[in-house]
Amino acid sequence: MFSHCEGYRIEGGVTDGETNWNNNFSQTNSNDNKVMASIYKQQFYGKPHKTFMSLSSPNGPILICIKKVGNSSDDFYLLVCTEKGFEEVRANKDSLQKSKTTRSFLKMRPTSLNVITSVRPELTKVPLSKVTDKSIQEELVKVCEPEFNKVIKAAVLYCKESQRDDNDMLKNITTNASQEYTDFLNFLGEKVELKDFTKYNGGLDIKNNAHGTHSIYSQFNDVEVMYHVATMLPFFPSDPKQSERRKLISLDRVVIIFNDGSKPMSPNCIKSKSTQIIILIQPIKNFVNNSKTTIGISNDENRVVGDQPSPSLGTTTTTTTTTTSPTINSNSPTQSNKIKYRVSISNREEVPNYGPPLPDPPIFEKDDSFRNFLYQKMVGGAASLRNTPMFTSKNSDKASALINVISKYSTKGMEQI
Repeated sequence: MFSHCEGYRIEGGVTDGETNWNNNFSQTNSNDNKVMASIYKQQFYGKPHKTFMSLSSPNGPILICIKKVGNSSDDFYLLVCTEKGFEEVRANKDSLQKSKTTRSFLKMRPTSLNVITSVRPELTKVPLSKVTDKSIQEELVKVCEPEFNKVIKAAVLYCKESQRDDNDMLKNITTNASQEYTDFLNFLGEKVELKDFTKYNGGLDIKNNAHGTHSIYSQFNDVEVMYHVATMLPFFPSDPKQSERRKLISLDRVVIIFNDGSKPMSPNCIKSKSTQIIILIQPIKNFVNNSKTTIGISNDENRVVGDQPSPSLGTTTTTTTTTTSPTINSNSPTQSNKIKYRVSISNREEVPNYGPPLPDPPIFEKDDSFRNFLYQKMVGGAASLRNTPMFTSKNSDKASALINVISKYSTKGMEQI
């Protein structure tokens, strides 16, 4: 579990007593954590629609996408984009303001400009231009796409006994990891070959194996998740910092740590400003089913580990190591052979509360119920990050990117109307 650390909110208990349950979760509006598809990608990208823009509207640079909805040609759907954000507008023929034009007198269907100026009267005298260059779609989908939309990339780190931070954990390789860790990866998702991988790749190289040959991938409902698994990324013995691994993992906002050690960890064990949520998974052996429990430590069987990197020299040696896992003891023990995990979650203080809450005690069997909880928690956490200062500051970058797109296409691929 996690120890107390200033600047972090911990779910799942702290280390100053089992009775000190710390789950400061308060249910928020479920819509706040809803993972929504990008409006532009879902409604307009690659579909029949028209795009209009202007650099000089009362609201500053503006871009409007409009399309007809359904079988009726009298219903319209608009996406209005300015530097302040994005707004959806729906309109139908009956709700449009009656304009005293030849078309209205002749009872002709309104044009796209009629619709736009009816729902946005302030644009009546604004010189809107129609964009004819279809390449704008590729640029707009990048600007409009939220980071935690239908895809999530998350890191997975393996922590051995006596390891304390990412400097140690990044030096671990597959052959010095425990069987429990390997089993957890198989439980987490599917091992996929990266070369020519056609689904969401999470920024991993799928051409030249620069990020290894395989990774862990999964789908939860309609959300794709690609993991940056540290032990599956290339290991460079000559680099004590494992810079290539760090480049990827330091950008992940959600990190899972599988802890084979027995000592508590500090939430600041990962030295990255991007990391906002850490989910700590600790295997429990010989679980005892009792309502009043205390944590004890028992030695596991010895394992011979080959090709283990030296923390200081980065060389490989063959060593024998003894690993420990927590076991739960009780006055009236009823042992179970089922694999169980203790879960603790660390959030930076600015991360809004999100669900589902951890149970008390935060102990799960290795089954579909736990897997569903884990993915619901990751999706909820990823969605909540949209409201953090780090993410909202990026929204200003998106506004600048939108203005750049409008400026770029105002000089090409335009039809003055």
